[in-house]
Amino acid sequence: MMKTLRLFWVLFVLLSALVITMPVVAQTGVVDLTGETGSVKEVEVHSRGMAYTTSEIRVNLGDTVRVTYVNGGGRHDWVIDEFEGARTAVIAGGRSETVEFTADQAGTFEFYCSVPGHRQAGMYGAFVVLD
Repeated sequence: MMKTLRLFWVLFVLLSALVITMPVVAQTGVVDLTGETGSVKEVEVHSRGMAYTTSEIRVNLGDTVRVTYVNGGGRHDWVIDEFEGARTAVIAGGRSETVEFTADQAGTFEFYCSVPGHRQAGMYGAFVVLD
């Protein structure tokens, strides 16, 4: 009886810790590259379900940006319409693809998944270029 009770409490504590830390792992939020040095600003964007784990990316006008999209499952891509070269292929879960482009216009733009229905389901974020 004591072994069973002890095992129950150990499992309870481990599962509780997992549930508490999951939102932190799932959502990285804002990635601000405006203070970064170097000729290329790099960011890794992951997806989980029908959402990207990064909700916003910030860069400076004129920055060369390298985005590596890591697909957490399903078939998705990563796209910004306003920048040439800012589009991955639609890739399967577990795969990744890297794109590089220049942030040559200031403003706030949307990155999104172009698979039909995914953007509408919440698979998008903001790409902010500061002047």
